[in-house]
Amino acid sequence: MSDIPAPEAERPPEPERPHEAAPVPAAVPGAVPGAVPGTVPKPTPMPPPTPDITYTQCKRCGTELAGLDGRYSCGVCGWSNHWSEGHRPLPRAEDDPDAPPTPVNPLGEQ
Repeated sequence: MSDIPAPEAERPPEPERPHEAAPVPAAVPGAVPGAVPGTVPKPTPMPPPTPDITYTQCKRCGTELAGLDGRYSCGVCGWSNHWSEGHRPLPRAEDDPDAPPTPVNPLGEQ
């Protein structure tokens, strides 16, 4: 038998199936686990955008460079573009979830 599908005229008609409404998990009425009645759940925060890999030529020696979001550094001659030339603003230190806690000055005012 051939793997080529038969033309429309030669195909046997498909049998009719009964149209039964299948339950959709999100549409099934009932309590949501962990929900508190009378409150609106907080929306899940959007993850930060992932950086894009961009390409350019070194302005000093012409080597092809790859960088993240328009920030480049040449490994051949040491040239790098200014941090403000990137395509997106840099994240703030306060936004880093892995940052160590701010040190406390024991001699500071309390």
